[in-house]
Amino acid sequence: MEVYRSKYLYLVYWEDHSLMEMNWLPETKNINDDEYKQEFLNYLEKMLAYKAKKVIPDTKEFFFTVTVELQEWTSHTIFPSLVERGLAKAVAFVMPEELITQLSIEQAMEEGDGVKFITRYFDNKEEAKKWILPL
Repeated sequence: MEVYRSKYLYLVYWEDHSLMEMNWLPETKNINDDEYKQEFLNYLEKMLAYKAKKVIPDTKEFFFTVTVELQEWTSHTIFPSLVERGLAKAVAFVMPEELITQLSIEQAMEEGDGVKFITRYFDNKEEAKKWILPL
């Protein structure tokens, strides 16, 4: 069921799998730093409300390069809240084609509490689901 939607992102929660899909939209080409932070705070709110243990961030349509400062903000603001509550233990990224965006996503997951998640990267959502659903 869809639990959140904005012009940048929509979230779908699959209760039977304790799975949250985080689907970024093409409008992210126009997102700014403050809006990016707000989208992550909205995501965190839904993760806490639904207590999702698994996440598939679909970044195929994510067109925003996450700066080092934003990577650190995510690592120090969002990840600790998830880790403390035992949420998002497994993360299966569906990666964009753009190399710079790929690198910024990977760097964010390699910092701070990001390393506490079981994380894998995939080219498509079907492969991501095959890996994450049995966990």
